[in-house]
Amino acid sequence: MTITAITFDFWQTLYKNQPIDHNARLQALKDDVERGSGAQFSMDQIKAAVDVARQTWTDTWAQQHRTLPAAEWISVLLDALDVTVPPEHHRAIQQRMETSILDVPPMPVEEAPAVLAQLAGNYRLAVISDTGITPGRVLRQILENDNLLQYFDHLTFSDELGRSKPHRQAFEATLAALNAQPAQAVHVGDLLRTDVAGAQGVGMRAVQYVGVTRDDGAMARISSHHPPAPNITPDAVIKNHTELLPLLHQWNNRG
Repeated sequence: MTITAITFDFWQTLYKNQPIDHNARLQALKDDVERGSGAQFSMDQIKAAVDVARQTWTDTWAQQHRTLPAAEWISVLLDALDVTVPPEHHRAIQQRMETSILDVPPMPVEEAPAVLAQLAGNYRLAVISDTGITPGRVLRQILENDNLLQYFDHLTFSDELGRSKPHRQAFEATLAALNAQPAQAVHVGDLLRTDVAGAQGVGMRAVQYVGVTRDDGAMARISSHHPPAPNITPDAVIKNHTELLPLLHQWNNRG
């Protein structure tokens, strides 16, 4: 079948992170928790609680195929510190954490804007992204700020769908929105376990993008309670998004 739809991962595929001051963010979180709870903590205590919240996020992602929203992440952190904060203060921390990425926003991969502009003239495009602390509404804002939102017919974010990759619903819901059958679609992403295995699991072709990072399978064991994934082989591997254009042409000519 002719390929009519292309879906993209967001992180490390369309966008790459810029360096941020993690110590400053930890200090801001510490100050927020102390103001809301009235308790005092050492930085080591805050770091230990953050580690608990991060591991909970990772375990939930691996085992339940969903991503913890910021509100739930903060609740895990507070439980680890054995404190509570008023609901309005909880919401204020959540808001600051969700939008903190806008202080130092990620940058589009260099060639991505031009390639998306070319692809949008011939294919229906979508994003399928797992979200962390930053929710889909903020990622939409980033795409709009960079004039990339215009190229996408649909955006699927795990915090809005309630499922994360590699769950088949993340891909099937997107295919339905694009009015495409799995054999008519290609997914591009960096992670083998979520992007490649998830797409192939519903019958899509999967292209592993290695221009920012290269997942060699080490990410298969991302949870202390999650077994290693079996060998996963993408249909193609690219280092630059410009490689998509001849690849899609080749696949379509093969039928």
